[in-house]
Amino acid sequence: MRVLLSLVVAGLVAGSLASARAEEYCGFLDQAHAPVRCGFTSIKDCKQALHHKKDAVCMPSPSFAKRIATGVRNG
Repeated sequence: MRVLLSLVVAGLVAGSLASARAEEYCGFLDQAHAPVRCGFTSIKDCKQALHHKKDAVCMPSPSFAKRIATGVRNG
């Protein structure tokens, strides 16, 4: 489980660095080899896209979380 979480976090960080515009939320199914999908504007949109499955995980993208933590609102 730790390996999966590490891979997901690394993928999110790499994806956010490659993008000029940081998406607000990312999500994935807590299963082996599940892709991480970003670009959702809310947790609700993320969960809907993942069909409200029990193993769905939605969270702020790393760059969005950093902007919130530092008080920067315009990326």
